[in-house]
Amino acid sequence: MKKLILIEEDTDVREMVAFVLENNGFEITRAGKHISVDEILAIKPHVVIVGYSAIDPADDLAGALKANDLSNPIPVIIYSPTQEVAKVVNKYADAIIAKPAELDDLVYLANRLAFKN
Repeated sequence: MKKLILIEEDTDVREMVAFVLENNGFEITRAGKHISVDEILAIKPHVVIVGYSAIDPADDLAGALKANDLSNPIPVIIYSPTQEVAKVVNKYADAIIAKPAELDDLVYLANRLAFKN
């Protein structure tokens, strides 16, 4: 079973997305807004999905993950309501998907990146 960390501050969105991903074979660790790179490394996920609201800086956690030699190989998906964060994809994330997205698209993307890792 592939491990995935879902970081989303909106509890309703987090639970809905986690439900769909769990039903598609992922073991999900849920996190609110605050989780450290060390905590992520301890979980050893195959993929990290970071949900950002329009006002959050999308490069904070994704940038920290990609700057760390141990966490750099972990694929990061940014799940955001705005395409403004698209500028960080090449630098800090492996993919971006806009909110609201078809959850099937998110599942497909998570699977594709998880099985690369």
